[in-house]
Amino acid sequence: MNTPLGVAAVVLAVAGLVAGTLALRTLAKLRRSVALLSRGSSGRETILEVAEQHMAASTAVRRDVLELQQDLNAAHQGMQQQLATERAELAETVRQLGDAVATVLRRVALVRYDAFDELSGRLSFSLAILDDHGNGITLTSIAGTSETRLYAKSLTRGVGEHALSPEEEQAVRAALGS
Repeated sequence: MNTPLGVAAVVLAVAGLVAGTLALRTLAKLRRSVALLSRGSSGRETILEVAEQHMAASTAVRRDVLELQQDLNAAHQGMQQQLATERAELAETVRQLGDAVATVLRRVALVRYDAFDELSGRLSFSLAILDDHGNGITLTSIAGTSETRLYAKSLTRGVGEHALSPEEEQAVRAALGS
């Protein structure tokens, strides 16, 4: 009976020896890994020191990025203010040009007619030259068989300084677009 028990004890002893050897190898690997972590691969710096340096560099980069964002925001606000100022100046210029254009004599209408029964060909005419407010002049030419007469009348707000003929009134209405 001692033989099987002895064989079992030897087998268990060999298995314990193998398990102990494997455990020692694993422990040696773990110690090497811990040594690398504690002193680094070059032996000069630890991984913790490298991680701290990386974190410090990352913090510096983050700070620089935030400063750049602030600079960009300030520049953007400055550009927005400058743009608003330029828009206001442009709007004022457009308004001034609109006021100036309103006084330009640019509304023109011509009415041709026969002033006398003995003359045909519509050689007589009334010409209205006005600005946007109805200020301007009328020129009327009445052609006869032996002479031609020219009349000029000034207008203020579409009303003549002297009474207007029907043809002059027609020319003024046409020039004002009504």
